[in-house]
Amino acid sequence: MKRIPDMRYLLLLMIFCFTRSYSQLQQVSITRSAEKIKKNSSARTQAVIPLTLPFWDDFSFNSANAGTPKFSHPSDSLWFGRSVWVNNGMGINTPTYNVATFDGIDSLGMPYSINIPTAKGLADRLLSRPLRLDLINPLVRDSVFIFFYYQWKGRGEAPDPTDEFSLWFKGGTHAWTKIWADTIKNHKDSLFIPVKIFIPDTSYFHANFQFKFQNYARLSGPFDTWNLDYVYVSNGQPKYFPALQYKDFPDRAFTGPISSPFRQYQSLPIKHLLASGKSALTKPSVWVNNLRADKTPTQNGAEPRNLAAHLTTTTRLNKVVTSATIKLDSVSSASELLFRVPVLFTFDSLLNLSGVNPHTDSLAFTFMANIHEGDNSIKKSILVNGNPTTVGDYDTIVYKGIDFRHNDTVRTRYTVKDYYAYDDGVAEYAVTLTQPGAYAAYQFDMFYPQPDTLRAFDIYFPHVGDESNQVIKVLVYDTLTVGGASLTGTNKKGILTQQSLIVTRTANDSLVRVVLDTAVLVTNKFFMGWKQNSFATIGVGLDKDTDSGQKIFYNTIGTWQQNTLIKGNLMIRPIFGKGTVNVTTGIKENNFAVYPNPNQGIFYLPPAVNGVQVVDIAGRIVSYDLTEQIDKTQISLLNPAGGIYLVRFFDGIRWQVQKLMVLP
Repeated sequence: MKRIPDMRYLLLLMIFCFTRSYSQLQQVSITRSAEKIKKNSSARTQAVIPLTLPFWDDFSFNSANAGTPKFSHPSDSLWFGRSVWVNNGMGINTPTYNVATFDGIDSLGMPYSINIPTAKGLADRLLSRPLRLDLINPLVRDSVFIFFYYQWKGRGEAPDPTDEFSLWFKGGTHAWTKIWADTIKNHKDSLFIPVKIFIPDTSYFHANFQFKFQNYARLSGPFDTWNLDYVYVSNGQPKYFPALQYKDFPDRAFTGPISSPFRQYQSLPIKHLLASGKSALTKPSVWVNNLRADKTPTQNGAEPRNLAAHLTTTTRLNKVVTSATIKLDSVSSASELLFRVPVLFTFDSLLNLSGVNPHTDSLAFTFMANIHEGDNSIKKSILVNGNPTTVGDYDTIVYKGIDFRHNDTVRTRYTVKDYYAYDDGVAEYAVTLTQPGAYAAYQFDMFYPQPDTLRAFDIYFPHVGDESNQVIKVLVYDTLTVGGASLTGTNKKGILTQQSLIVTRTANDSLVRVVLDTAVLVTNKFFMGWKQNSFATIGVGLDKDTDSGQKIFYNTIGTWQQNTLIKGNLMIRPIFGKGTVNVTTGIKENNFAVYPNPNQGIFYLPPAVNGVQVVDIAGRIVSYDLTEQIDKTQISLLNPAGGIYLVRFFDGIRWQVQKLMVLP
């Protein structure tokens, strides 16, 4: 007789019984590897030297330009702590390229509370380095203020009514005081709200003033999201040229990467690209924002701005790599720049592929754009035709030491080789199925006029807190039936190939290459999918920067449904090339059915099964006797009572969970 003492499994089965009618896909946080920090005495000494005002961070100091890195932490030169993460995927309509995101996970993507799912408390914190407010002239101290933008939810999870995002100041006695706070109120998730708070209290003007942002949230995952951008503390100084009191800030900034030159995808097979002509191409574009508050239709008017752009094409042919850079003719927009009215600048032409050798192994297109009339143009008076004229808007006294050009350049790279990719290579979250026996599938539309050989795929299984050994089934479909209708028409085979796969979890966006046991021919449209065999949390990387969520489908109760909740791109990349193709008329899954069903407490499973577990409808573990026979395994429940039971077992290839009815 076997008894099952693992109460964790009991809890999971109870959750399964409670949620199986509506569970589908879930977004979960990713556990990330710690970044290596150089340790030396000079760096530690540098870290505690107080800064002088003004203070400014739009979270672009993490890299040489706005395009890299994609995922990081606030700059150590301005902040203490690493629980808040800097990214360009979680904000909507951001003031500048990056934001700092606050939620319920720490710097490694781990929940602050693992054992209590409903636990609430202080979560992320962003603490400034000390600031020398004592150096501010007493005559202008009442003009010193802190400014920032914040956003509720963005592309994350909505905060609950009791959650809070707050700002705190440290006084001369080292006591912290809450200066400002906000709950969810009636905010829109696409709106960044500006906040300006003066610092008139003399107790804050000491040699080690600090401020911090923090959130009160659910501590068990990536919940209750707030985004922060463009933090500024003024020095209280008045602007020179009193007649030209330009409002903050003399800053024009990119708000995101240069978009893909390919329709739908971030990458596609080079053979498909060259065969598609212009049908797979689109004109890249990039958003630019104006942070100067007095540039409105009724005040000073819009600012004309031009973008300078270059394209570097890197070619790999027969192991020889060559590169060439050209200046693009122009990047134009339909309107000029007004305050906080982002303008889309579109490149004037498609990629020119006429000179590409059809035998090329891979291509890389690196776009670089720069705001041509850049920031930090010093405000000064010059004579134009004998008349004094003011040029520039950068006040060297008010903004002393600030370089607004950090966000004036963006570089984005797109690679073309042998695969399709919706994702950009960086996962902010992961997606997991919620129950055994559930399926997910991801639709790919081919830019190729004839069948081609699908031989492998890349997939990202990030660490999501569950490190158990798991096996899933991966499948390739040529059609799905959703709502009674085939997505690809008639005369399709359904499952083209399937195989078991041991889940290999990796860190920091490292993809795993899976070669198909049998290569398959696909045409026009196909689906990459997987089946969950257990209650384990098995995550697939989710990139939030763009959205192909309508291409994701799931099946939990026997019918396929289109995803409507998850926004983003799965990190699954089908790979094309040479391979032995098995001509098939369609494959059916070989699931063993428990029999007889219904029964009176005695039933049969496949031979040589492992890990048999039985629970009743209330989630209680049921004891049984197991007898191995030549061609089957007999299970005899001890003291069976009539009702519904769940039976879980491993058949040597995959885990199965089946429903069983015991007659009274």
